[in-house]
Amino acid sequence: MKVLLYYKYVALPDAEAEKLAHRELCERLNLKGRIILSQEGINGTCAGMPADIVAYKAYMNAHPQFAGIHFKESESVDQPFPKLSIKVRAELVTLRHDVDVKNAAPYITPEELHASLERGDALILVDMRNEYEAKIGRFKNAVIVPTRYFRELPTQVQNLLPYKDMPVVTYCTGGIRCEKASALLHEHGFTNVRQLEGGIVTYAEKYPNGFFEGTCFVFDDRMDLRYQTEKKILSQCTHCVEPCDRYIDCADVTCNALFLSCESCERATAAHCPTCQALRARRSELQPA
Repeated sequence: MKVLLYYKYVALPDAEAEKLAHRELCERLNLKGRIILSQEGINGTCAGMPADIVAYKAYMNAHPQFAGIHFKESESVDQPFPKLSIKVRAELVTLRHDVDVKNAAPYITPEELHASLERGDALILVDMRNEYEAKIGRFKNAVIVPTRYFRELPTQVQNLLPYKDMPVVTYCTGGIRCEKASALLHEHGFTNVRQLEGGIVTYAEKYPNGFFEGTCFVFDDRMDLRYQTEKKILSQCTHCVEPCDRYIDCADVTCNALFLSCESCERATAAHCPTCQALRARRSELQPA
């Protein structure tokens, strides 16, 4: 099974019409995934059989707005998406702050970044993903912005101001968040910003044992992508604090929190997060003998 990750900021006057065309195409090709359309362009991740992915890419490359998209490809043993979701939204990634992606930072290629890090150049790498993503994998010595959602970034820029006049490189999973994030930094007076072209997935494919450590969080049933040949775990099980980079959803449907859990603790707690597990234990104590 092939998995695509891609985006393109481009004027798309009739996103609703493209939604209909895209749904017909994806259903015909048996593709599943999440695709967001907007007047800003397209942001998608989808999966299907290799021949169907080839047909989808051919459609996109023949499209007047979408031609030339940089597709990031990965493998999955099974279909990693439960369904096909195609939506029209105001933003491709929700920042809720008006920035012009034309003011996004210039790219630094994976090759350029790797060479720079090997030389020991004075770079400030800033992770523009959410904090829980960075917890299981990040570039060595990267600055982690404490956000749960990308839309929180504008309120956190003040914490990055000490780096305003330093050489900064932003990165995210595939690159789309850095387009807006780097433009936001420019808006706040940052003078020397570049963004990693193609994001973590492009860098890590070229340099699996490079400067990105741990696993790369992805928003599908795989949960993460591992590139390093030697496994390095950066995070801990929420219950037993043993090394763990395995995210699961809390089994309590009213909670459904994403948390780190080893397989042993998942079995012992019936896949409940620490908060829900404590509530279960308390209820058990209160039950009459």
